[in-house]
Amino acid sequence: MLRKTIDLRPALFACAVLLLIGCQSTSTSPNATLADEATAASVDALLAAAAAADLTTAARYRLQAIDLLIAANDLERATEQLQALPEVLLLPPELRALAQLARAALANENGDFTRARSLLQELGVSAQETLPIDTMIKAALLAGDVYRNLGDPTSAATALLSSSVKMESASPQQARQLSDATWLTLDSLSIAEIDELANASASYYARGWLELNRAIRREEFSLRGQLDAIARWQGVWTQHAAASFLPSALLGLNAAWDRRPRHIGLILPLQQAAGRALQEGFIAAYYQSLAISREVPRISVIDSSEATTAASVYEEALRLGVDLVVGPLSKTLVNEIAALPQLPTLTLALNYADREAVQAMQPPADLIQFGLAPEDEIDQIIELAKERGFKRAAVVTPVGENYTRLRARFQTRWEETGGSVVTRSVFGPEEDFSSVVKNLLAIDASEDRARRLRAALPRNNIEFTPQRRGDIDFIFLIANPRQGRQLVPTLAFYYAQDLPLLALPSIYDGDPTASTRDLDGLVFGDAPWMIMPSELRELADEHLTAALGSSQRLRAMGVDSFYLAMQLAQLQDNPQRSLRGVTGELSLTDEGKIKRKLVMLRFENGVPEPLPGS
Repeated sequence: MLRKTIDLRPALFACAVLLLIGCQSTSTSPNATLADEATAASVDALLAAAAAADLTTAARYRLQAIDLLIAANDLERATEQLQALPEVLLLPPELRALAQLARAALANENGDFTRARSLLQELGVSAQETLPIDTMIKAALLAGDVYRNLGDPTSAATALLSSSVKMESASPQQARQLSDATWLTLDSLSIAEIDELANASASYYARGWLELNRAIRREEFSLRGQLDAIARWQGVWTQHAAASFLPSALLGLNAAWDRRPRHIGLILPLQQAAGRALQEGFIAAYYQSLAISREVPRISVIDSSEATTAASVYEEALRLGVDLVVGPLSKTLVNEIAALPQLPTLTLALNYADREAVQAMQPPADLIQFGLAPEDEIDQIIELAKERGFKRAAVVTPVGENYTRLRARFQTRWEETGGSVVTRSVFGPEEDFSSVVKNLLAIDASEDRARRLRAALPRNNIEFTPQRRGDIDFIFLIANPRQGRQLVPTLAFYYAQDLPLLALPSIYDGDPTASTRDLDGLVFGDAPWMIMPSELRELADEHLTAALGSSQRLRAMGVDSFYLAMQLAQLQDNPQRSLRGVTGELSLTDEGKIKRKLVMLRFENGVPEPLPGS
């Protein structure tokens, strides 16, 4: 009898603690210290219960404590408790699997993703199939996280999709976790990867998930279209678990629709070419949305060409009764509104404020800043260069204040990542590119050495081949297409044909009649609008004046400014969400700025082709 008293009391105490943990998980208390203390108390209680229990029960308590420690990021103590577990062969199969999952989870949290994957693979599919439903889902969620951390979202999706059949038998909490993780992973894949998964999937549940993702992507730029697509999907896939457990990202669509703007004030300098290009794109997207649903916002266009203060255009917008402002474009006006403590209405500015304008203050919460920032483009070039293992850069840019600023931005960011700029050259409007390249590659220094050698020796028949400097890993280039078509062959002529060339979008203007074979091999980033087929782009080109280069990119920015205006609420509610816009993949930063991720391309036979994985 005494034995039972000793065994049951810790067990009952641990159960009470676990119930307390469940209650705490739904708490909205902001006091992190109290939560940490509660976790520590729960862990201590479980370990105390383990100390007084038989081997199997003790292992179960210890594994529960390990889960809490990993969740609390107390990885050192979690490691100690894993080492304190009994020999694996002494445990029943379920606890062996849980111990293996704990090891994999710990490796994942420690950043050893390869080991985490190996531990999960050792567990094996057949072993997982014998486990309770909650443990199987736990394994799938962990596998999804590990593969995403390894940069393999397709394998993550496969692991999660294979477990979607178990959603029906899972607890509501686990079903929600699995639904959200599956959607997050599928949404990170390209359309081609989704199609590949669909072709390889025979499972009703997997195909249902993939079709839901396809349906939402087809209507990505229309909230009303997405809501209608969900309703149609639910009508067809009535037995699918996701019909009952829609991902949280989709559950918020109704609320976002209710919060959509009813009246937008579009503030642009219409007497300037940039303002007109933005207006063309914005209105094109508006009519595209109108074709899907008549429930579109009213648009009032306000010409800011002669505006000297932001207050004047805001007054006009408020007089018209707008509930969202898109604009202004002028950096001066954006600087002015960024320095205000608050704004009268939500604003999507079409430029970025200078840091000096904001000073120590945070921009107002109702200000979102969006533009075609070269800084985003430079950062992606740097990211690509680091992925390729480059260390030493050469830089070629035009002369001018703006290019000096961009060159300094590149050098600062590149050096922050551990790289170095070993040589730089600039060129003017009518520059002889031979001299620019020879200076960049130190060819002129090589020729000087040859001249000195000939002068010192009595013979005139010395054969000489100039040598370029050998300490360059790649060349970062800012140039327009005409300049690029002269620079790239000149680099090849002076023995630099093997050097990788990475450029900003200005290298391509989208002219289908231009000869760009001279740019073959050059890598650059650009907006999807410039290089991917688009029905809206075709309609715009057919009905509007011809546009190339920066004008076409501004038109694309106008399109995205309308898409963003309609979905700002979603981006604000879910910072992890991104919008696949026509200027790039768009996401909202903590600073209230829209960040763009471009498509990375390489010229092949005169045509820009997407790099694998871009």
